[in-house]
Amino acid sequence: MTAALRYEWRRLASLRSTWWITVGSVVAGAGFTFFVAMVLRLSSGSELHGSVSEGESRFFLDAAMTQFSNVDPMFYLLAYAVAILGILSWGHEYRHGMIRATLTAVPNRSMIWGAKYLVIAAWVAAVVVVSCVASLIFTLIWFSGLDLEYDFGALAIAIFKRIVYSVLLSWLVMSVTVLIRHQTFSLVLLYLWPLGIETMLKLVFQIFSSVSGNDDLYDIARLLPFNAGGRIMQNWGTGGLQENLDLFGDPLSAFGGFIIFGGFTLILMVGSLVAFQKRDA
Repeated sequence: MTAALRYEWRRLASLRSTWWITVGSVVAGAGFTFFVAMVLRLSSGSELHGSVSEGESRFFLDAAMTQFSNVDPMFYLLAYAVAILGILSWGHEYRHGMIRATLTAVPNRSMIWGAKYLVIAAWVAAVVVVSCVASLIFTLIWFSGLDLEYDFGALAIAIFKRIVYSVLLSWLVMSVTVLIRHQTFSLVLLYLWPLGIETMLKLVFQIFSSVSGNDDLYDIARLLPFNAGGRIMQNWGTGGLQENLDLFGDPLSAFGGFIIFGGFTLILMVGSLVAFQKRDA
C-alpha cells in the first residue's frame, strides 16, 4: 500500500492541472468571501462596529468562513471545484492510456484503487482547510471593528463538516468516472446532477403533491442524495438556526444527511472497485 500511495501522490503532485485546480478552488472559496466581505464593509461605512452576541458571532463566522454554505450548500463553490481533481485522477489515466503504466508500476488493483481515494481525500481536506482559514482571515480584516465572540470548537466542527462533504463529493464523482470511464461526461454530471436533475425531480414532486394534495410526495425530495448531502453543512433555515433535529426528520439533521449522501457514495465506490478489478485496462 505504501508504494501505491507514494506513486499516486507523486502522480497527483506532478501534474500542472492539479495546482491550477487547487489554486482555482481556493480562489473560488476565499476569493468569494473576500469580495462579499469587501462589498458589505464598503456599503455599510462605519456602521459596523461594537460587540456581537455569541449566537450572531457563531452564525456570522460560520457563514463567512464557509462561503455561506450554512445558509445554502450550493454556495460552497470550493467543493465543486476541487472535486474535479477526483475526476481527473481516473479520467487522465483512461483518456491517455496511462492506466496500463500505473498497473505495471503497482500490479495490485485494490491498492491502486485505495491509494487514489486516500490521496484525493487528503488533498481535498488540505484545500478546504486553507480556504476556510483564508476566508476567516479576510473576514476579520474587513470587519475588524466588530467585537466578535469566538467559539473555536464550533469553528473546527464547521471546517470538519466541509471536509466531509467535499471528500464525499470527490469520491462520488471519482466512482462515477471509474464506472463510465468518460472524463467529460463525469465533469458535466458533477454540475448537472445537483443543479439540474435534482432540481427537476423536486419540481416534479412538488407538482404531484399539489395535484394530489399529499405533501408526503414532496417530502421525498429531501432524501435525494445532493439535497441530503447539503444538510451536512446547512444549519440555517427560514426559522433561524436549526439544531437538535431528528435524524431523518424534515429538515434532515447533519448526521442524517451524512448517512444518505455517504451511503449513496459508498454504493458507487463499491461498484467502482468491482468494475476496476474485473474490467480490462
